[in-house]
Amino acid sequence: MTVTRAAFAALLEPGLRAVQNDTDYLRRAVIGTAFYGETANSQKADETFQEVSGIGDYQVKSEGGSVTYTDPINGSQVILVHVRRSNGYKITQEMLDHNQYKQALDLERSLQIAGNDDVEVAYHSVLNNAFSTTDDTAIGFEAVGFDGLALCSTAHTRLDAGATQANRPSTDADLSWTTLADGVIQFQLWRDNRGRRVISMPRKLVVHPNDSLTAKELLGSPNKPGTANNEINALAGEVAVIVTPYLTDTDSWFLLGDNLPTKWFWDVSPRTAMEDDFDLEIIKRKRVHGFSMGHTTWVGVYGTSGG
Repeated sequence: MTVTRAAFAALLEPGLRAVQNDTDYLRRAVIGTAFYGETANSQKADETFQEVSGIGDYQVKSEGGSVTYTDPINGSQVILVHVRRSNGYKITQEMLDHNQYKQALDLERSLQIAGNDDVEVAYHSVLNNAFSTTDDTAIGFEAVGFDGLALCSTAHTRLDAGATQANRPSTDADLSWTTLADGVIQFQLWRDNRGRRVISMPRKLVVHPNDSLTAKELLGSPNKPGTANNEINALAGEVAVIVTPYLTDTDSWFLLGDNLPTKWFWDVSPRTAMEDDFDLEIIKRKRVHGFSMGHTTWVGVYGTSGG
């Protein structure tokens, strides 16, 4: 479709008090970059990751006996396939020349706003799909990690076939002091593919605006919320709160730690281009960007879809 004078006749004559445009609204700073442990540019059609465990356990060496030698365990791969997305507009030269309110010029800003929003939605895909094993090829999202499971699961496997691990409560629950404390504790219990303890500490709590006040009370109160016993709030000051309206499940929440296992690759950073049809006097503008995203391991993320 092309923006023509016939379609927007009201903008061609003076007399309107004002024209309200979506570009007039204030916009948020980018949120979703905080959800990724790696953000990089890619020069390939996809990016591949391979999992390998450490070596096995130490064994007793008897006097004169041989040293025990162990091998690492080869795991599976995660492949992130990039996708490109685009949008644009066309406008006649007459519309540009006769537009009385310069609204036609806002089309360019609108193109960028729509593009930035598209990227932000894609950034949030790792959390909005954290409980799903279904890929979203329309945005380049790979749903499963090395263990073939969703980012948040109660049954993450190890390459040595040891005990499964969880980064999701056995029963999903709304945000509260108790459920948040359970998540914080879980960070300290995870192990690697050989059952060896790892260090992971929660740094950020991601919530929907519906839970924003609860989150701030839980983490900002010097005393334990909801009790008159004057107990200290052991969670106070431990974790920063990120509030985002881009979470599609309004009662889901996530704890994010250091060294996140989530990956984002730019196939094409946002770029714009223009073409002018000499004979028709129609100007075309476009924006193209491309990316892929997903996760490899899962340690460093704890999430629940809420109660």
